Formats: sequence, structure tokens, C-alpha cells
Amino acid sequence: MVKHLKGLDTLRAVAALSVVWGHLEIQKNNNEIENLIDLGFHIPSGHIAVIFFFVISGFLITYLLVKEQDRNQTISLKNFYMRRILRIWPLYYLVLILSFTLFRVHYSWESIIYCFTIFPNVGHAFYAGWPTSPQIWSIGVEEQFYLFWPILFKIIPKRKIPFVLILFFISYSILPHVIGFINARTFKNDEMGTIINRFFYGTKFNCMAIGALFGYLFATGSKTLTYFNKDLIAFLSIVGVFGFWFTGFELTHFTDEMYSILFAIALYNIVVSTKINIDIGISRFIGKISYGIYMYHWIIILLAFKYIPVFENKFLYNIIIYSAVFGCTIITSWISFNTVEKYFLNIKKKY
Repeated sequence: MVKHLKGLDTLRAVAALSVVWGHLEIQKNNNEIENLIDLGFHIPSGHIAVIFFFVISGFLITYLLVKEQDRNQTISLKNFYMRRILRIWPLYYLVLILSFTLFRVHYSWESIIYCFTIFPNVGHAFYAGWPTSPQIWSIGVEEQFYLFWPILFKIIPKRKIPFVLILFFISYSILPHVIGFINARTFKNDEMGTIINRFFYGTKFNCMAIGALFGYLFATGSKTLTYFNKDLIAFLSIVGVFGFWFTGFELTHFTDEMYSILFAIALYNIVVSTKINIDIGISRFIGKISYGIYMYHWIIILLAFKYIPVFENKFLYNIIIYSAVFGCTIITSWISFNTVEKYFLNIKKKY
């Protein structure tokens, strides 16, 4: 039995709640309601929260792959894929069907094809995402990473895995800039440039790879990580990454890549440090249902704006809209976790 890694539930909770907060303010902005964005407040970027999810996923999945290989001297691809399918697909397709049923919105055939397969991120890049739950693009990224990573993990010699992950992180991070440069100098196709930017902005396999690198080094007990396991580095990485994130700090280029590295260092220190314990009851609870929070929240936001009238008293309105969205999202996710998800999680234990 693989031990539970401390801190992960709380980190998921922070990321999930940040996504809901950001999307709620964006929707207020879209509906021309006074919002924090227009008022100049910095709210934690929902996109950076998704980068955090990618780093956590890469870290945890790779850690589990290493432990399975150590335990069984091999990795069962069938069992791996069944575990991922049973964890991701039931809620994913439930949300697609719910949003399709609840809202009278035009869904193009392209959207349906992309989103009912494992390519919602590609649909998003081509403006064919899922309009009533657009956040599902990130699930496609994780599914695609899960599709090829265990196969590569099995065939790459163990000593070369860190090198391959570092090479992939660097080359994939540079790739959109190279393609963009070629397009600007040869094809000069603005539409193609936009699609390239949208695809690479969302499809962050490199951020999952940096999480996988730290997960691999942690699971194998690599001495390399001792350079990161210092009190000062732990403090600076944790305070720095959350300070940057919550103040909206960005670089001209490679912002997501910068955050993914800082997140990976902070995540590692939170998991291993005996001096840092961020888990409390409520954060672990929210972390356990964070997948549901991420998947249901957009539907609940749309319903809230549909049925809750805008009051002249903005303070009262914000109390009601925030309470309704966060309250209903958490309650719905808790019910979902203990019914639909738990049913499939029990089946997942067989694999």
C-alpha cells in the first residue's frame, strides 16, 4: 500500500477554489457586473491554478508508477489505464451530458467530436470547446499525458528518465516560439499563429513533465533533491510561488514554465518536510472533492447568474452570489464524490 502524501489534498483545494474564484469574477465581467477585475484587484489566476494541477498530477502519477514498478518489477498498462478511466471518465461525461441538457446553447459537431473523445484541449485551440463547461480542456491534457507517459516510462532505461523529462520540458517549452517564428517569417498566417498560441497556452505537457521529474526523483530517493530540501529554499519556494501567483506576477515569456518549476520545488518540500504541515480538516475535505469542484463549478456559475437577480446593493449581491456558487459547488461535489465517484472508485480498487 502506497503511503498518503501529505499536503496534496490542501494544495488541490487551493487550486480548485482559485479556479472557481477567478471564473466567478470573469463571469461577472462578461455580464457587465461590477467585478474585481475592473476594479484593478489581482485575483489568483485560474490558468496558473491549472498549471499547479498539472504539476501535482505529473508528480503523483510518476511517484505511483515508480512504486508499482518497485513492488511488481513491472507496470500493468491495462490496470493503469483502467484506474485513470474509472477516475476521470464518469464525472467528465456526466458534466458534458448535464451541461448539454441544462443549457440551450449551440454545440457544433466539432465541439462534440473533440470533447467526447480525449481532445477537448484541441477543440479549445480551434474555438470548438465546450461552451457551458470550457474548463474541461485541461482534462484532455491530462488524459493525453496519461496515454503516453506509462508506455515511455516502461521502455526508457531508469537512469535516463530524468534526462528525458528535462529534455522534453526544455524542447516543448521552446517549440511554440520556434513554430511562431517560422510562421511569422514564412507563412505569415495570423489565424495559424493564434491557433498555435491557444494550443500551447493550454496544452502544458511540459508542466506535467516537470512534476513527473520531481515525482520520479522523490520516489527513487535521488540525492539530487537534497539541494532543494533546505529550509531557506523551502521557505522561498513556497512563499515565492504563492506570492507571485496571488499578485499576478508574469514574465514576458515562459511564465507557465517558471510557475511549474516553482510549484514542483514547493510541492516537494511540502511533501517531505517534517516542519511544514499545511493539512487541516477542511482543506483535506475540499481537496478530496476537488475534481468535482473543478468539473461542476462552471455549470453552477451559469445557473447562479441565470436565476439570481443583480441587486443595487452590490455588497449584498456579492455575498449572495459567492455563497450560492461556492456553497452549491462544494455540496454538489460532496454528493457526487459519495455517490457517482465512489461507485467507480470502488471498482478502481480492483486494478
